[in-house]
Amino acid sequence: MPTRYDVFAKIIEKSPCKPKDLGFKTPVYIHINYLESIGWIKKSNQGILTPMLNKKTTEAFEIIKWSLKNNVNLNLWFSENFKKILEVLTKKSPKINPKQLSANARNNMIIDFLVKDQFILIYKKSPKLGTLLNHSMFNFLKDYHEQKFKINEKYLPFENISKLVLKTKRRELNPFELKLFEFLAGSAQLEGGTVTIGETVEILTKDVYPDKPAKDIQMVKNLNEAFRYILKHLNEKITMNHIQEINKLCLFSLHRGAGLFKKNHNKIAGNPDFKTAHPKEVIPLLLNFCEKFNSIKSREEALNELGFIHNEFQHIHPFSDGNSRATRLILNWFLMKFKLPILILKKGSFEKYMSLTKMSKIRNDKELKNFLLHIIYHEELVKND
Repeated sequence: MPTRYDVFAKIIEKSPCKPKDLGFKTPVYIHINYLESIGWIKKSNQGILTPMLNKKTTEAFEIIKWSLKNNVNLNLWFSENFKKILEVLTKKSPKINPKQLSANARNNMIIDFLVKDQFILIYKKSPKLGTLLNHSMFNFLKDYHEQKFKINEKYLPFENISKLVLKTKRRELNPFELKLFEFLAGSAQLEGGTVTIGETVEILTKDVYPDKPAKDIQMVKNLNEAFRYILKHLNEKITMNHIQEINKLCLFSLHRGAGLFKKNHNKIAGNPDFKTAHPKEVIPLLLNFCEKFNSIKSREEALNELGFIHNEFQHIHPFSDGNSRATRLILNWFLMKFKLPILILKKGSFEKYMSLTKMSKIRNDKELKNFLLHIIYHEELVKND
């Protein structure tokens, strides 16, 4: 059954409209009347519905917009359960499921959602300990629910989290493992793609295509080809030719500069503080990068250099496009080389990841490596739940 928030979202989408235009199979007049009574919508004498602009509707709109863009059930955020969860978790951190919440099935369902989609990163299963990420959605909710709380992210020191990652089972990645599809979907979504994890599985295993933009589908297919290229060459030393081929596969049919080093100095939209290499610097910097990549011989050293490997390649930014996709692919090559779990990013961690990479004001390899290790270990714990 549709909720008042589902109805309000449809009115925003269809406005100006009549109730019959909303497309619901069941009558929603009760919700329409309620939304009108609280000042969220206006209904004309002719029955035309339009949303009202005020503080509350603006806050609700931000929550709805983010939910629709990221394929999340918008009703989750508006519940009293979610309000209580934020109040309790921000006080009880790093406890993730304290007694005040654990006895309620609805609370457990919401916490499971937050954990699965990386809004919460866990680093211990029993008792469940971790950190709630400071995501913009929680700021929207704080304003909407008129709450007062502060999110303090709490991470383990590098020495602790690296030891936990090193204890994970050594194994080679199955090319049809769900984790691979999760990586592909997440990497594409970070670039604005709309294809979900489930749709990624359907595209790549069954040739079933969702009703999504063709370029989004192509991006996922390209990332898959680039990942398979890495699996094929995994035991080789990385070279500039490998790097060019990875970018070429990432941008197949999407960019005419696929696989070609940039000729113009590229800048990062929205962040003038992120400095990329001049085109003349690309080849010598990449040669140094490959030398460093190939010189690392132990798992311990690999984890210590994780932030450098990511940041160095992204700051070189050797191509006109596809640099961040190539960065994440090369980072996973680096991890798989030492039979470490791959890095999988999901929607809850996107903002934090971006704040430490392309949106960072100051390069901080140490902070980035610690965050990436928490993501990696979190996914190992979630997988084994």
